[in-house]
Amino acid sequence: MAFWQKTDPSQDRSVQTNPYINAREEWLERYGSYISRAAQWRWVAFISLSLLAVSLGGNVMQARQVKVIPYVVEMDKLGKVSNVARLQQAFSTPRNMIQSEIADAIVNWRTVTADTELQKQMIKRLSRLISGSATGVLKQWFEENSPYEIAKTGKLVHVEIKGLPLPVSDSSYRVEWLETIRNHTGALLEQHSYEATATIQLRPPQTETEVLANPGGVYITALAASRIISNEGR
Repeated sequence: MAFWQKTDPSQDRSVQTNPYINAREEWLERYGSYISRAAQWRWVAFISLSLLAVSLGGNVMQARQVKVIPYVVEMDKLGKVSNVARLQQAFSTPRNMIQSEIADAIVNWRTVTADTELQKQMIKRLSRLISGSATGVLKQWFEENSPYEIAKTGKLVHVEIKGLPLPVSDSSYRVEWLETIRNHTGALLEQHSYEATATIQLRPPQTETEVLANPGGVYITALAASRIISNEGR
């Protein structure tokens, strides 16, 4: 029994001369390397774009987390800086700053001027200090007592704060003021005294917009005002 088998030479020649196989081998020899390199570059481009997207996403998230750190600057009676501290590090906003903001809010609220542009600026400054239920109180007030309409009737109102607002609790202050009503020629028409209790909330500013609008972070959240009857007729 033979341990080897003789192959048919004709079969070998048919495999070697198969035009389809020969064409495929020639095509792979010529263009296979180009296709392989193109596939590799596509993967490189895909990975690069993925890394770029991750990097941009991280930059956007980091930019959103950037916060402005406000500082409280305390000044003495001569106008010199006596203390500077980061607002987050301070235990509380200085009382004189709170009192000043409350007094400023009352003046911007009750003043009536013939200068329309100035009146708009005063109302805008007031809105930066108001929050909570005080917003509804002042909205109703301006709907019933429009300073623009009052000025058209010939009345101008000057507001004089009688003294620094005094604390009545940890978050409430009482303030008194005198309103002097004159006509456009300056003649005195009326004078009335008022008082109000303002409840405040301290919210340190966290963004650049808040720093510019309300650097002290003092917000009046509740406001109740009334005329002082005992002083009528002044």
